[in-house]
Amino acid sequence: MKLGVVGAGTMGGGIAQVAAQQGMDVVLLDVRQELVDAGLGRIKTFLQRPVERGRMSQADADASVGRIVTATDFRAFADVDCVIEAALEEIGVKSEIFRQLDQHCPSNAILASNTSSLSVTEIAAATTRPQRVVGMHFFNPVPLMALVEIVRGNSTTDETMDRAVQVARGLGKTPVRAADTPGFVVNRIVRPFYNEALRVMGDGVAPFETIDRIMKGVGFRMGPFELMDLIGNDINFAVTASIFQQLYGEPKLRPSFWQQRIVQSGNLGQKTKRGWYPYDGSPGGPPKEQDEVAVQPLAGPVAVVADSALGAGLASALAAGASTVRLFTMQPAGDGVLLQNQVSRLADAVSEAVLIVDATWGAERKRELVNQIANEPAASGVPIASLSLVTSATEIASWHPDPGLVCGFGFLPPLSDTRVLEIAPALQTRDETRSRLEELAVALGKSGIVIEDGAGLVSARIVSLITNEASFALMEGIATAEDIDAAVRLGANYPHGPLEWADLMGVDLVYAIINGMYTEYGEDRYRPAPLLRRMTLAGRTGRNAGRGFFSYK
Repeated sequence: MKLGVVGAGTMGGGIAQVAAQQGMDVVLLDVRQELVDAGLGRIKTFLQRPVERGRMSQADADASVGRIVTATDFRAFADVDCVIEAALEEIGVKSEIFRQLDQHCPSNAILASNTSSLSVTEIAAATTRPQRVVGMHFFNPVPLMALVEIVRGNSTTDETMDRAVQVARGLGKTPVRAADTPGFVVNRIVRPFYNEALRVMGDGVAPFETIDRIMKGVGFRMGPFELMDLIGNDINFAVTASIFQQLYGEPKLRPSFWQQRIVQSGNLGQKTKRGWYPYDGSPGGPPKEQDEVAVQPLAGPVAVVADSALGAGLASALAAGASTVRLFTMQPAGDGVLLQNQVSRLADAVSEAVLIVDATWGAERKRELVNQIANEPAASGVPIASLSLVTSATEIASWHPDPGLVCGFGFLPPLSDTRVLEIAPALQTRDETRSRLEELAVALGKSGIVIEDGAGLVSARIVSLITNEASFALMEGIATAEDIDAAVRLGANYPHGPLEWADLMGVDLVYAIINGMYTEYGEDRYRPAPLLRRMTLAGRTGRNAGRGFFSYK
């Protein structure tokens, strides 16, 4: 196969390198000879690294470079099978390139654009063969990133899509198919990772360093602010603004003026030595990996009240850490959950307890429970740790006659996958109550991180909105569930695909968290995907139910 590549910069050079390493003949084109020479020089330098480390022979590196010829004239593409354009992300530039490709490439050649945010349909309109135009969106750095989004324009044929998929596989990449919508799959679905983190900071729930610490503690390789600095705050903001504009002001994807301000300040991230963090040797860099916490059992019995597998799992984790646990369930906790130390009455659970853990999450049941605790003599004066992912801790505390006894907490389910416990004191919470929550975190072997109160807290709020955007994308037919999850795992290095994560958390819980934010803020930004509501009503709530976005039977 002979591959043409337009643009000898970072992306185009990376595509040319990968193609040559896979045995393809490559024509690398740019507007001036010095640009293609520089691009070829970068490829040679990149290939020397595995040679120096003993992972590639010098002969193989030389053979790869030898398969690449350079050009500045589109007539060099007269016999290519496929051309991938990786030029500036400007529609005028790309349209002119595709007019040239239309004139000089064979009639059956695939014409592909590496665009990350522009319409493939609009690019194809510059040619007389839009049926052979397709998006092939690679991720940076190309030699290391496995994903390619294969994007169907309005006129792209099935044959062209299939051939583009084969080209991607021939390059050693994993292709996923996507519709021609703003942001395609990855850039759209991951927006809340940045946008909602900025909103959480702006709402005063937590400073950006704490948000990054929490998100790294639940499995992300980098926190959102650390990652914005790596990408470049200007680039990240421009992508967000472009998708927002193309979707005619979709509230869910509204950019943050906080990010605009940091761009205006010139603090663009690592490339300017300062962004959200300094990169010039000054103190105050990104948070490190979360340390392991030595488990210290609670000093007395702890009552755990559960109404789902989530709460029962929390009780089991406390018991595994040698805390004395009495579990009271308000309804069956789910198939396959081992209910140890279970008691049949709330009074028996709270008797002599040093802490009551309310692990329910439905607002109606939670209010019922708080009233029962308030009327239980054995619970008098006992601090209450209340899971506040759906309803704010302040609202929960307002239901109790002594609201200072109530403190909110939360985590990103499943509990076993997180190293942090978010502690969210209500406005009424007393200091001694908050201290007991910090002891709860240690009893679970988690780092207790204190944040301000607010529906969804931090990690569950951000991840729920990522899964919500993925649910909208699935509902709108942008990609299949399998391709959505594969794209986000491979393109963004997330620990789980967003739909798989919804199944792990519980689709009903995700829906409730988003509804809780919608109630708290009253903004269309937080409207849940109708698909989440329908799946909740149908009982397709995830792994514990045997079926959610995927089947587990």
